[in-house]
Amino acid sequence: MSTTPTDRPTVRIAAVRATVPAAELVAFFDRTYTAVADTVRREGWTFSGPALARYHGMPTDSVDVTGGFPVEGAPLGPVSDGVEVMELPGGAALEATHTGSYDRLPDAWDRLEQERAALGVDGRGDFWEEYVTEPSPGGDPDANVTRLVLPLRAEG
Repeated sequence: MSTTPTDRPTVRIAAVRATVPAAELVAFFDRTYTAVADTVRREGWTFSGPALARYHGMPTDSVDVTGGFPVEGAPLGPVSDGVEVMELPGGAALEATHTGSYDRLPDAWDRLEQERAALGVDGRGDFWEEYVTEPSPGGDPDANVTRLVLPLRAEG
């Protein structure tokens, strides 16, 4: 896994933010991605990227997480059923691509964090995963592609 410094644009997303027990994270994503996708289609907006999960701090027994999709044509603000259109802030970040099972994502994040520390830069406090490939029932989990994005604290 290689890490790439990048400058991410601010992106508008349709999403749901919640604090959920870590053990219920998969169920949260299942509900959330379905609800958000249904809202995007109903409102006539355009998907502009893959599903993502933004973590607002390090997960513990509970997780402050936002799940959704980048969209175009959507006004900012609440929509319905907990879905809200918000901005995913851009800026300097480190990116890496993980290919493999979601079970190995913690190890990939550890490697990215080690590279961040070696560069002597600080994380902003949030981070997210972009699910480049959509897993399918009966699919090969080792073929999943996930982009890891670690925003950096602005200097100054």
